[in-house]
Amino acid sequence: MNAERGAMPGKRDRGTGAKATKAEEAFDAIRQQIERGTLPGGAKLTLQSLSDELQMSLTPIREALRMLQAHGLVEYRPHHGHVVTRYSIPRAEEIYLLRETLEPLATRLAAERATERELEEIRGLHEEFRAAAYADDGEHGVVVDLNALWHRTVYEAAHSSFLDEFIDRLWTGVPYQAIWFIHRRHRSVDDHQAVTDAVATGDADAAAAAMLEHIERGKQATIEHLRAIGAPEN
Repeated sequence: MNAERGAMPGKRDRGTGAKATKAEEAFDAIRQQIERGTLPGGAKLTLQSLSDELQMSLTPIREALRMLQAHGLVEYRPHHGHVVTRYSIPRAEEIYLLRETLEPLATRLAAERATERELEEIRGLHEEFRAAAYADDGEHGVVVDLNALWHRTVYEAAHSSFLDEFIDRLWTGVPYQAIWFIHRRHRSVDDHQAVTDAVATGDADAAAAAMLEHIERGKQATIEHLRAIGAPEN
């Protein structure tokens, strides 16, 4: 398997056969840079620079910025233009409150509903993630993408399109995760192992509890990171 399954880490091809538009391709490419921390909060986004970087005309870039704005990743400031959204600590806390509710639920359902093929994929992704996390020359982006892909594969195994959509929206809420995540990757390997084992054995209670504990650790790391970079406290 390859972590780079699409411009947006973790979102798999659902077999619709639909080809992404140029605007969607631009949206995915810019969103990935925001999630990885390549484009930090407050970074200015100009049509021409994005057009040059992505080798696209201005029209799909303009539409992609509108899509990013609708997802809360980008905001428009009069006389300044588009910038990557900065997130406050209360916003992060609210997002994690919702994640602590929805993601353990999706994991519980995955333990009850996952097919054998989905279980094999979850196990395989976990092993890829473990190898990347412990590699001496492991690439930051690959580790981050594998983390997201494993999470989203678990949630898709819940077979709930509504949950999948809500969780995906929450994951865009605090894209700073990519910045601090690499420093706690070994702890995450152990957390992922606990979830993977519980889902594979169909232990819904243990799966939900393990995912909740994992997200709570992520919340603590996120809040610490936001405070360290001077994010607003209100």
